[in-house]
Amino acid sequence: MCLCLFFITLSFVGCNSANTENQLPELKPKDFNFIFNYGVNAKNQLDTTKGQFTKDMVLEPSITTNLKLSDDEMNTIYLEMKKINILNYSDKFNPKSNTIQTPFSTYSIKIIVDGKEKSIYWKDENVSQSKEATQLRNLFKKIQEIIVNKEEFKKLPEPKSAYQ
Repeated sequence: MCLCLFFITLSFVGCNSANTENQLPELKPKDFNFIFNYGVNAKNQLDTTKGQFTKDMVLEPSITTNLKLSDDEMNTIYLEMKKINILNYSDKFNPKSNTIQTPFSTYSIKIIVDGKEKSIYWKDENVSQSKEATQLRNLFKKIQEIIVNKEEFKKLPEPKSAYQ
């Protein structure tokens, strides 16, 4: 009987440790960074490791500028990632939906945290309204809002053409 209880307890502890392994640490680690691509064909890129942003100019060559996020902005993004448990998303995220849109945004993000990397790639062509899709889309919108409100971004020229 005691042996049986021991194995049951051990299995619960094992399950618990597996769950925490796929979660971001409570406090943002010093090495937290990410490379976020978005837009049509994911041509816009924020690279927090380099402090750079590359803007898709559609038919013209892309433009790269220095753009560094503040500690508060990085904390906001980290907390949002933690809230949605981003480490549990599949590497190739493909939620189900019956709707298709064109053009559509493609997203990719590589998260660096505690010496590990997690990547997610998503072609958001089906406009899924699942909880996971909505949460991830909201995170990506939050990052994009931070980018477009930065002075460095505002100084960049607008593309002379657009995607249709």
